Amino acid sequence: MRRWLVTLTAALTLASAQPVLAAQPEQGVVKTIADANNSSCHNPEGITASPSGLLYAAGLSGNICVYTLGGQQVRVIPVAANHALLGELFVPSEGIYVADNNPGFTGGRLIRVDPESGAVTELATGFGAPNAIARDHLGTLYVSDSFAGAIYAVSPDGGGKTLWKADPLLAPAGNPPFGANGVAFDRTQSHLYVANTSTDRILRIEVNEDGSAGAISIFADGAALGPGALDGADGIQFDVQGNLYVCANQANEIQVLSPSGALIARYGHNPGDDPLDFPASPIFHERGLYIANLALGTAPSGGKISVLGVPFPGAPGGR
Repeated sequence: MRRWLVTLTAALTLASAQPVLAAQPEQGVVKTIADANNSSCHNPEGITASPSGLLYAAGLSGNICVYTLGGQQVRVIPVAANHALLGELFVPSEGIYVADNNPGFTGGRLIRVDPESGAVTELATGFGAPNAIARDHLGTLYVSDSFAGAIYAVSPDGGGKTLWKADPLLAPAGNPPFGANGVAFDRTQSHLYVANTSTDRILRIEVNEDGSAGAISIFADGAALGPGALDGADGIQFDVQGNLYVCANQANEIQVLSPSGALIARYGHNPGDDPLDFPASPIFHERGLYIANLALGTAPSGGKISVLGVPFPGAPGGR
């Protein structure tokens, strides 16, 4: 009996030492997990996640609001009052990179925020409208500038920005007046994909062997894919299968493109979906795609965090 009790006790001790796994979201269904309509967290535009499963949502409040995967708000990190914080990128041991826009979008900068202390480090200034951030395997950051129609490269050590790619395909052309927006590398980092919000397109830029930008082409054109396709293409993220998840903010949908650029799924208006409200940025964590809803039509109020259960996790480097 004593041996049996010792074995049972050891098993229970081992089990209690294991991390508690969060329940996985229902696959193929959009659900609201957090109401961000408060003075500290309203109108979230950017979202990123830590490996441990904390969500960091930034927006028009000038704060970063921290949530659990279940949607509980656990902390507010003040960054820059009344600024528009857009894209975010969490990098372990480095911090949260944030595209920080001045009030009224009169210029912007790239900053890094310490998720523990809240300390802010300025890395680059002089942007027109810094929007989204991607990172290559060397640690270089790639920042879209929606007004300039350009992608800039920034070292994580600071020192300012360097023009990486400018092209008419990246420029704003119509309404809304935002050109280059969401950015994401494919799994091999041989191409950088860029959403142009004003033209409803996903563009693809070749990455040369030396890291410089090569040719740019149209990967997917909403006008050719059908009504509402890529309408207001905003934040983008790849899954491990090479499918590209796109926040279509004007369509209030998450739309999925295959590796060949075909539109293979749409979420947000299906039976059982909670409605999206100007979905701006997505981030994968395990089998969930977490979405910042900017709710631009009701700014400076409104906003929420949603989750979509997905069949495959995000590609490495998507944080």
